[in-house]
Amino acid sequence: MPTVLITSTSFGKRIKEPLEILQSKGYDLRLNDLGRPMTPPELIERLDGCEGCIAGLDRYTAEVFESTSQLQILARYGAGVDRVDLDAAARSGVVVTNTPAANADSVADLAVGLMLAVARGIPAADRGVRDGQWPRMYGQSLSGKTVGLVGLGQIGLRVSQRVQGFGCTVLAHDPFAPPLVTLAAGVQMAKLDELLAAADFVSLHLPASAETAGMFDAEKFAQMKPTAVLVNTARAEVVEQAALIDAVRSGVIAGAGLDVHAEEPPDAGQFAGIDNIVLTPHIGGYTEEALRNMAMGSVVNLCAWFDGEEPPNVVVKPQPQDVRS
Repeated sequence: MPTVLITSTSFGKRIKEPLEILQSKGYDLRLNDLGRPMTPPELIERLDGCEGCIAGLDRYTAEVFESTSQLQILARYGAGVDRVDLDAAARSGVVVTNTPAANADSVADLAVGLMLAVARGIPAADRGVRDGQWPRMYGQSLSGKTVGLVGLGQIGLRVSQRVQGFGCTVLAHDPFAPPLVTLAAGVQMAKLDELLAAADFVSLHLPASAETAGMFDAEKFAQMKPTAVLVNTARAEVVEQAALIDAVRSGVIAGAGLDVHAEEPPDAGQFAGIDNIVLTPHIGGYTEEALRNMAMGSVVNLCAWFDGEEPPNVVVKPQPQDVRS
């Protein structure tokens, strides 16, 4: 039976069924013993002798694939594969799968929740009441505003559906969005500079890549309305965090809601005294429904491979002569 490393820190914790399925099949399971995403050297050490991996938020570099000669399949626990060197996986004969849209509803819910939390100052109001105060706080409404979505994949589309329920106008910037999809979603496509100038809320839904790294910097914030709110439930790498903090402190923009951070956990001191930046600990996909979808999806992909079948959600499949067996 294959040996499988499970690096996700939430796999099998609240939702037991996916882990039980793997156990029932007799797989030799290795669980994450560190309680956090692993570094490449830690992955190399723990992947020794493994044919499969259910991958969390670790970084799977070329070195990882080149150093793990028995690995056949990397089943991502989630949709994003930006932390996996896909070219290196293909060169090394490793199949890569993911669970598209498994957590899309949950992340979309949180994105809208962060918009409301920042716009209405909900966390600061809560703290005030708990401290025995009765603060009269004036915020802004989400209803009827313009929401700009940078990235219109599965999560972006779901955010669009939700904010249209608030009567919002939705602008989107995504060069890869199919025209028929955007038409059906009731979204107006726009150039990025046009979107930034018009939007009251800007929500990011794009992957981390060489093209998007640091994409939102001081120049981009200066293009936004001084009343605008930025929400990032995507990847921390797309935002220059120091520039964002400075933009909020100086009033260039009104606030931000962040579920992803350059360092996790972040240095809380850098946000001291900035009530209009609302922080959550990368919990976009942490709902019962999303955890089940991601876990079951990764298990289905993994088991299909070891049962000699085509996994449902293949991202990378090397040429037959290169696939490890």
